[in-house]
This record gives sequence, structure tokens and C-alpha cells, in this order.
Amino acid sequence: MLEIKDLDVNYGKIAAVKGMNLEVGPNEIVALIGNNGAGKTTTLKTISGLIVPRSGSIHFNGHRIDRLPVHLIASLGIVHVPEGRKIFGKLTVYENLMIGAYLQKDRAKIQGNLDRVLSLFPILKQRLRQHGGTLSGGEQQMLAIGRALMAEPKLLLLDEPSLGLAPLVVEKIVETIVSIAKSGIPILLVEQNAKMALEISSRGYVIETGEIVLSGSSRELLESDRVRKAYLGVA
Repeated sequence: MLEIKDLDVNYGKIAAVKGMNLEVGPNEIVALIGNNGAGKTTTLKTISGLIVPRSGSIHFNGHRIDRLPVHLIASLGIVHVPEGRKIFGKLTVYENLMIGAYLQKDRAKIQGNLDRVLSLFPILKQRLRQHGGTLSGGEQQMLAIGRALMAEPKLLLLDEPSLGLAPLVVEKIVETIVSIAKSGIPILLVEQNAKMALEISSRGYVIETGEIVLSGSSRELLESDRVRKAYLGVA
């Protein structure tokens, strides 16, 4: 569904992504792991149109998208859950979710999507009239994912969904990510928690200083000495 070829992204004269090749197929969870500053978030922002690449190409479902504006990329079904959640703190939970449905016109479908989100995250049903800014970090992450699902994504980009969350909350988020993929929505998952990301994904890529240095099945990467030493804390 997603194919990135020879992608180069610069911040001024600094190369943030160099010669990237990456693919995401139907119903896959694909992990992109690496340290802070490696280029993971830049990759997601470039896919969703927030950054224009210097060269290379990005294709989604047969359409070249690397020169399209953000709103057209979103209308194709690429939905980005950014690092730090970026919910609207002064809007209610319900209003945040409805913003996710902005491009949807069918009221019955919107209600069906809302029911699905609230069944995935029952706590949000109890918080519908609360302002987003009053939620805990875990609840805000659930809201950010729920808002994305309201847009009926054909590809979900998740940036550090476990960041700063308690272990029990991370378990819930992980269960939800797996459930979303099983429902037929492919996911490109950016995570510093490499072990978690590789355990729930089918394939993975390791990025270091803007370059993909390893790729393969998640099992292969979990067994790689390089990955184990650098990202899994195994000596």
C-alpha cells in the first residue's frame, strides 16, 4: 500500500533522511525503530505531507503523494497520530473525536465509527463531556488514536504511542494497535520501545542517522545481535 523509494529529506543543509526505501503492505504492522534524532518522526511527517522531501518518491495505493498538500494526503486515507498526542485540550473529548470525522459526510457511518471507538476505549465514553486537557496521558493517547479512527484510515501512522505511559496503559495501547491491524488497517509504527514494536509487528526497519541500516522480519530483527545490543539492552 505504501512504497517509499530513495527518499531524501533535508532540514536546510542537514540531511535528516538519506536514501530511504520502505514498504507497508495490506494488514501489516511495520515497525520503524531507532534512537532519538534518527529520522523516525521526520519520515512520518514526510509521508503525511508536513515536510516536502528533497528527492525520492512516496506512493500510496498507486498514487504518487510526495508533492501533494496535507489535506489531499489525508483525504486518501493516510492518518497520522503524532508524537505527543496533539489533542485539543480546550475541546471536549466528543469534539476532539468529531474533528477526526471532519471529512466524513455520512452521519450513520460517523455514529458507527464513534460507537466503535468508544467500544475500544470505554473510558472515553465516561469522559465525552470533559475537556481533552483534563485527561491523563494514557487517556489522551487513547483519544488521539480514537480521533484517527474516526477518519476511517486506510493507513495509520503512529508516532511513539507508548511514550511516557505507565506499563498497564501501554498494554492497553498495544492490544488496541493489534486489534486495529486485525480489522484490516495497516500501521507504520514508530517506537523507541523496540522490543514492544518488534513483538507486535510482522516486519521492521532500523534507522540510524537518517539511513535504514537493517530490515527484515521482526523475528529476524529480535534475534539480531546488533539490534539486541543497541535497542534491547542485551549485552
